[in-house]
Amino acid sequence: MKLSEFLDHMRGLLKGSTFEGKCYIVGGVPRDHLLGRQDFNDFDLVVESPYGGLKLGAFLSHRIKPESYQTFPKFGTARMEIWDIKLDFVETRKEVYHRGRRYPRISFGSIQDDVYRRDFSINALYLEIFNEELLDPCGKGKEELQQRVINTIREPEIVFKEDVLRILRALRFSAVLGFEIDARCKDAIRESLPGIKRLSAGSLKKELDKIPDAKTWARAQALGEELGLKLADFAPDAFH
Repeated sequence: MKLSEFLDHMRGLLKGSTFEGKCYIVGGVPRDHLLGRQDFNDFDLVVESPYGGLKLGAFLSHRIKPESYQTFPKFGTARMEIWDIKLDFVETRKEVYHRGRRYPRISFGSIQDDVYRRDFSINALYLEIFNEELLDPCGKGKEELQQRVINTIREPEIVFKEDVLRILRALRFSAVLGFEIDARCKDAIRESLPGIKRLSAGSLKKELDKIPDAKTWARAQALGEELGLKLADFAPDAFH
């Protein structure tokens, strides 16, 4: 579905509701749209309101008949399939990581709080649904997208140690988009590599399965080897 078509649908559904002016598309769609992509089948929606993700999911499920609809109250999120696309809903929130635990403690927060829980600046752009204003709360998302650089929003040493799965995400985005990983991020990745052993096989496979083809896999492998990580150890059958 084209982004313009999706925005028209959502404005028609949300006009006059409590969600108007508080609902944003975040992450891959704003990023890839700025890179020239027009069609999307997966949208991440964030609502600047307590329990906003669950409330928006419930609101839409009563207005339209989704193909599927799931809620995850523990995480404050909901997921829906409709119009041959997937929608994920969440509130803007704060995250606090505790030592030894991969998953953070979450609570409601502002857009400015929400941006600092995200991994890379290029994934931290927010597109408001009604006025189509593109927000760059961390102040460097647009610039680093133009520079074709993958960089963390906060100190990379902290970001990768909080969640070492972000190492694989950095490799994947670099390979898929053809972007360079920031030099300091590379150093932080090397320092954080031992933490990969704590990840489950399922988490590793789920992330690596997002690499779309053999050519991209080869780029990710080469970058992984440069940083001291052999991806084939975690996905020996990928594209063979």
